[in-house]
Amino acid sequence: MKFLKSEKKTFILLFLLVFQIGLSQDKVLFVFDQTTNLPIENANIFYPDLNDGTFTNSEGKASIYIQNSDLKISSLGFEDIILKMRNNKISDTIFMTPTIVQLDEIVIKSFNLNKALRNVLDKYDQLYVINPFEKECNFKETVIIDNQLKRLILAKVNWWDKTYQLQKKSTIKLRLGAIDYNKNISLDIYVDVPRINKNNSGYVVPNSLVNTIYLNSFLSNFINFNKNIASSIEESPSDQIIVSFETDWSTANNVSSRSKGKITFDKQSSAIVDFVNVVEYKNNLVKGIVKENKKESVTETKKSYTRLTFYKKQNNKWTLKSFESNIEGSITYDNKIHPSVFGNSIYVLKETAVNKVDDDGLIDLSKPIYQSLPSKTITGINSILLNKDESNFIESK
Repeated sequence: MKFLKSEKKTFILLFLLVFQIGLSQDKVLFVFDQTTNLPIENANIFYPDLNDGTFTNSEGKASIYIQNSDLKISSLGFEDIILKMRNNKISDTIFMTPTIVQLDEIVIKSFNLNKALRNVLDKYDQLYVINPFEKECNFKETVIIDNQLKRLILAKVNWWDKTYQLQKKSTIKLRLGAIDYNKNISLDIYVDVPRINKNNSGYVVPNSLVNTIYLNSFLSNFINFNKNIASSIEESPSDQIIVSFETDWSTANNVSSRSKGKITFDKQSSAIVDFVNVVEYKNNLVKGIVKENKKESVTETKKSYTRLTFYKKQNNKWTLKSFESNIEGSITYDNKIHPSVFGNSIYVLKETAVNKVDDDGLIDLSKPIYQSLPSKTITGINSILLNKDESNFIESK
């Protein structure tokens, strides 16, 4: 009798284990615009109660672990969707409804962009989460030369800091996590110089991104470098103010530049919830001589794109959701012009309050990320999915 009772307990434990494994399966979702039927890129798919989630790729596709909690799908310019993940009949295809937009005549008459930007800096600690944190992120880096992928990295990076407020003495710590994909092939530009052509050139080091991923630093630099900003209010949802802007061309050290883009403010708190800044350049050239053959190499930067997006936490403060940056230009060598695009993105998958972390496994912020990565591929959970072109690149030999 005791044996049967023990056997029954074992069966129950096995049943519960199988049940838990079943619940931990992932689900692939496709998110589209209900009006245009086009895929929605970078839609945030997350569990608010668990502070855990992922993002859609350029095809509107995402994979999320099924958990016993409500799932929220949000994207700027669309109505939020709440899915009951306990319901097994949830469709794989989600259509999001664009928010109703209108022009607010009162806002148009009273809004001052420079004043609004400085107000965000003045009230920064009231608007944004500035307590110690650790963000589990997907870091993505791509290099495209002659319209072909040459580098693709997708990795987990844990980002810790005492505060989301860049200070003179930085306390940021980046720790490398699981590697989803890491492929790096020859640039096929310096074909007669193997030392360079093997793709150890062309990269962005983490240190150069730090001033950009912290909104207070990014915003301070934007205000200081752009004195004359023309702006206009766009049609906006009732809870937001969307402002497009453009600056005059300015010249320094023979390089001309201007900024243009779009900033979305939360109407209630006046916080910035989305900031897109595009900088166009003229004559932004870096010339060098390849020592092996004395040939000239010219790198030109034509345009840079930066975007920061934020979401509101349950304490009504805003926190970083994603960061995107790319640099478009060209590399001229041996009388051939090679168009180039270097991209770096950070997607926050999970955020927790952590007062202190150790220094084990920290990334050297002065070195390019790809030099810190092992060649081995280790699949992680809730990672950003690759689009078709990226998948083809990884699978090609």
